[in-house]
Amino acid sequence: MAPRKKLTEAEAPETAAGTAAAEPETETAEATAAEPETEPVPEPEAEPVPDPEPEPGAESEAEPGPEPEPEPEPPEDAAGTGGQQGARHDENILTLNDLERGLTRDAGEDVKWRYLQTAMHRRIVLTGVVSGVEYLQTPDPVCVIDCEGVRVCIPGHEMFIGDWPKGEIPPLEFRLRLSRILGATVDFIVAGVDAKNRAAVASRRAALLEAQKRYYGGGRVREGILVACRVVGVRKRSLTVEALGVETDVSAADASWEWFPEMGDLYSAGDLVVARVMSTEKDPETGTWDVRVSIREATENPGREAAKKLVENSSYFGVVTGVNDGMIFVRLQTGVNVKTPTYSTRTPPQKNDTVCFQVKAVTAAGAVYGLVTRVIRRNRLR
Repeated sequence: MAPRKKLTEAEAPETAAGTAAAEPETETAEATAAEPETEPVPEPEAEPVPDPEPEPGAESEAEPGPEPEPEPEPPEDAAGTGGQQGARHDENILTLNDLERGLTRDAGEDVKWRYLQTAMHRRIVLTGVVSGVEYLQTPDPVCVIDCEGVRVCIPGHEMFIGDWPKGEIPPLEFRLRLSRILGATVDFIVAGVDAKNRAAVASRRAALLEAQKRYYGGGRVREGILVACRVVGVRKRSLTVEALGVETDVSAADASWEWFPEMGDLYSAGDLVVARVMSTEKDPETGTWDVRVSIREATENPGREAAKKLVENSSYFGVVTGVNDGMIFVRLQTGVNVKTPTYSTRTPPQKNDTVCFQVKAVTAAGAVYGLVTRVIRRNRLR
């Protein structure tokens, strides 16, 4: 008789109720000794039992429903992307002074002055229109801002990023800038309020530096995006715009696709324009920013497709829109703007003359080259 083999706890068969461990150990050992040792035969797999059909109206757990569509990822915060590559051009900044607004022209005087006091303590950026430049007893001029019917004074030293020595008459450059900024819309931060005497003093420079820190320092302004700009000065062949806290000059070539004799024919102080950012640069010494923008590049050239329809060595009539430094600017009837220094008439064409323009070449970019062959009708009002 073979010796009994004592089973370990691991070799004992398990039961669903867990009672195998409670049976006598001797019976388990005898049953094991009586049976010959054979290799375990794998049990046949049970045939799958089909699930009962669900009742009408009942949901089946076996059949999963349609997978939910993934939720769209939220757009990246423009202020947190910095100068990272791959920035999307749809992060345009077309809203100016989107901070808190709480002052209206219809509000009472007490309400307005209380709001100015609150704005001073919280350093809220307010907006107003430059309604005048006053020269008082001191050499420093004062800009008067109309903020929803409230008179706010900004010293001349606080109007621009640049400055001149205090106690001296402003240089010609600043006097011209002060005269051109009349009628423009500007941002400012209130520096002092005397509600009893109805007097308030503010600083535009502080608002400009705050905007530069917010938009440029935060990386929101990048090359290629569109930004809203305020026109704060107009000259004959250029204009000055404020692009989110940075004042920059826009030449006539970057101002419009159209030909015009003077910049004042298209823009004036106080206008709001959309421009494309061409480049940005930070001054390491002062910490301020410089930006170059183009109003023309913010839109498609309306005459490009029309220029491709012009036939070389053909003649078209148009109107001279201006003559500057020997260059003749012509607006053709087909809607194309051309310029040329060449003419074959006895006297040079003048502004508003109707002329005949002969096309010599048209480039793929839409540039048209040619000359004025004759004057069809002279302008009698010159």
